[in-house]
Amino acid sequence: MSRVQLVVTGEMERIALVASLRHAFPEEELEFLPTQKVQDFTSNRLGSHPGRVPGLKTRAREMAQAIVSAFEPGRFLKVIPNLVLAVDDLELVNVDQPHVVTAYLVREIELTLKDRNLLPADETRVREHLRHRASFHLFVPMPEAYFYAEPAALTRAGAKAASRFDVAQYDTEAFAVDDPDYRQWLQKKAPNAVEPHRHPKQYLRYLCDPNASSERAYRETKEGAQALESLAWSKVTAREERESYVRALLEDFADGIGASWRSPGPVAPLTARRSGGLLRNLASTGLS
Repeated sequence: MSRVQLVVTGEMERIALVASLRHAFPEEELEFLPTQKVQDFTSNRLGSHPGRVPGLKTRAREMAQAIVSAFEPGRFLKVIPNLVLAVDDLELVNVDQPHVVTAYLVREIELTLKDRNLLPADETRVREHLRHRASFHLFVPMPEAYFYAEPAALTRAGAKAASRFDVAQYDTEAFAVDDPDYRQWLQKKAPNAVEPHRHPKQYLRYLCDPNASSERAYRETKEGAQALESLAWSKVTAREERESYVRALLEDFADGIGASWRSPGPVAPLTARRSGGLLRNLASTGLS
């Protein structure tokens, strides 16, 4: 049985991602440790990591600490996770620079290891566990994007209007929609929204409340969780050359639990499974 630790940044993922992964891998025996929810670090535009600055706490520190702490020295091997899967949303503000996001977290993990002042043997052991048992992946630009690849998921999420996102032609990870009714809805409900045509969650709010009559027609912790819990990931990843980031997540997760995930097309090179990195799927910066 594989022991899995999830580290997430959203309430929907905290509530529903375990069930979603069980649904994707129904034949695998999985023991999920309590999901850890930490501060997201991608909702603001990222630049290069500032390093350790007195009085400054980066928003990525909680994520890095949660990943490293899973392999704290002194813990018995039988309680160490076989796989730590950490996930954050890429978000629209960083959608053009996923490489900056991953490099930022890698630097934070490296600094977190340095902060621990581990004995050389302990640091070697922790780094070995990170290299073989820990991954960081991205939902692009956010998990709601993948609902559009499965019409039933939109129904579970409470959609009442028909989606005009053309899933037959476009990648959900490059979500964009042209819907005149949505534009009218925005004038009433969200006139100052930034790039709403590229925001899958905002469009889902419209689909769930096309008459603009409810403030809570779509809730991540209820309707969103219902959609995610039984999301047909095989359908989401069924099209070549699309959804490559979540395909990387699923293939890496499968490898980490000794299973397989078969879907056509490549995985995102940035977060693909690799050897010799800092994590299972992220290279080291080479800095200490």
